[in-house]
Order: sequence, then structure tokens, then C-alpha cells
Amino acid sequence: MRRRQVIRAILEDELLSSDDDLSDVDDGGVQKITVDLDCWRRLGDPTFKKQFRMDRPTFELLIVAVGNHLLAAGRWYRIGKLGLDINLMMVLWILATPDSFRSVSSRFGVSTSTVHDHYKCIIEALREMSANYIRWPTAYEQEIIAENFENMYGYPGVCGCIDGSHINITKPLYQGQRYVDRKANYSIILQGVCDDNMLFRDVYVGQPGSVGDKRTFRRSGLGQRILRDPAGVMETHSLLGDGGYTLIEKVIIPYRDNGALTPRQRIHNYYHARCRSIIERAFGLLKGKWRRLKLLQSYCVEYVVDHITSCAVLHNFIILEGDAFEPDMEPEPDLDDDDVNMRQLWQQAKLDGALRRDFNADYLYRG
Repeated sequence: MRRRQVIRAILEDELLSSDDDLSDVDDGGVQKITVDLDCWRRLGDPTFKKQFRMDRPTFELLIVAVGNHLLAAGRWYRIGKLGLDINLMMVLWILATPDSFRSVSSRFGVSTSTVHDHYKCIIEALREMSANYIRWPTAYEQEIIAENFENMYGYPGVCGCIDGSHINITKPLYQGQRYVDRKANYSIILQGVCDDNMLFRDVYVGQPGSVGDKRTFRRSGLGQRILRDPAGVMETHSLLGDGGYTLIEKVIIPYRDNGALTPRQRIHNYYHARCRSIIERAFGLLKGKWRRLKLLQSYCVEYVVDHITSCAVLHNFIILEGDAFEPDMEPEPDLDDDDVNMRQLWQQAKLDGALRRDFNADYLYRG
């Protein structure tokens, strides 16, 4: 089944299965609700921010950014008569709430098919804009981030914190059992790296929920780049990860607590945990603001990936524009046998990681 057909089937299925059965909205034109769209346009803060998860000035900047992208891509015609502002409001409402498409169509006085079409257009645009808003820090930015992390949490040499988060979904159409996670939910993994400002610097979306953090990292573009050219990614800095990752020079994890940690190791783990908690807060903010991520009712993995990536783009856009957040908010698998070079890189990376962690522990213990 082609991607467009799959997405259409998913959206139609959501309508059929929705608990919001609003009989006064009908795409066949039997009965329509008339809504004064200018009321939405006149809505100001703080009500606007409560409903659409960003303040009015940030929303106006988002209109410009998405509009410029659609113009450059030659897809402005897909905006239609409603205007880009109303299209974006409908999309933000869908992302920020568990409301069905039918419910949103009622709120804005348009047909459900109109909501579907504009939603797909905006989600595609946001996903395509990800390279502009989710960027790996430059060497200069890494220095600033590391300084901020040490000032805030006391841990040296950190330019980001990494973790994975499970996004619950409905059972995919293909190989659904691969997506069953440890909690017996169907889920897809979002791997993220954030800086001291909870800005996502890298995201990797798409691994099934049954896959652990270690394997997800190895399969990600970031993991491949770090193993092949660690100095090219982070010359003098490292990421902090939890015990689900493998210790390498550029990913520092805590000492395993076997009940006999030395004072030096306990101090290291204390500062490590303080610093690393920021990625958990970043995921919390992401899911708290864009509540659709609590459960994505989709059978199509490609659709889910686009949706999650779009939410990460919006998360970063809000931070970059200075719009303050309001909180509402397994055993290690073997590497492929035929990748001998990658296995060698991985073994050397582990040795380098142990040396780097010991160096940091000595620094903290003496400090």
C-alpha cells in the first residue's frame, strides 16, 4: 500500500473510531456549523498561549517560517482559502490535545477532510524544516554549553545529555509485534540529545519499542558518526547517558552500583545524575505541551515519525524564539558479524570511555 493511501486510511479510521461523534458536522454538506474564524484571529494572550501552547508573537513568527518554507517548496497552493494562520491553529490544537479530527473540524467550522488535508500539509512542512531547528552544536557552541552545564550542575565537559523515550502508538500494520515494549505497549522510540536549555540538538525517531537504548544509539546517525569520527563530532566534550547505554569516550554513563561503590564513584554518580536529569525534563516538556504524543493513534510508522519530528521542531522553535515554557506538565545485543571494523571501533570506544569517566570522577572527587 502506498504511503499516501496508508495515511488516508489511518485518518479515516480515526474518525470512525472516535468517541467524539459530532452529528452536526457532515462532510457531505447535510449540516454545517458556522464559526466566525476572526474570533480565533482576535484571540490574545494568555488565552491564546493556553490553547495553542505558544504566545501570540511566537505564533506570528511560526506563520512566517512555515509560509516561507511552503513558498520555497512550491506548495503554497495547499493552504487554500482558510489562510495559513487558521491552518496552523488547527494543527496546533490537534497536537496539543487528544481531540479527534471531527471535534477540531467542529471548533473551526470546516469539514473533516479539510482538517485532514491541511494537517498533512503542515506536518510535512514542519518535518522538512527540522534541519533548520534541530542542529548539532558547533565547536564554539559546545564550549558555551559545557560551561553552562558545569556552572549549573558541577559536571565538567558535557555538551549534551542523551536518552530515549517511548511514544505509545497503535499496533502498526506491518511487523506489529516488533513494537511491543517492556511495558507490553506498542511504542516507537524517540532518541534525543538536549543541551543546557532543553533544546534538542539531535533526534532519531523510528526504532521499534522492543529495541534497547544501546542498539538504538548504534543505529542512529549520531551514533555512527561518533564511532567513526568522535573528535569530529565532539573534540573535547562528551554526552551523558544513563546505564542503558554503553560507556564510550563520548557517552559517559554512571558507575554501576553493585553495593560497593567507592566515595569517588558515588560523588561522580551524584553529579552525573543531577546533570543528566535535564534530558528527562526536556522529554517531559515535549510530551506535556504536545499531548498527542501520549498516544499516537496510527498504524503507519512513517506517519508517526513525521508527527514526532514535527513536535520536536515546534519544541525547539518555541525555545529559540524565547517563549518561556510553562510546565503542565536490555542485555547488550551483538553487533552484526560482518561489520568487523565497527566492532573494533566499539571496543576501542569502550576503553576510551572508561578512561574519560575515571578522569571526570577524579576531577569531581578532588574538587
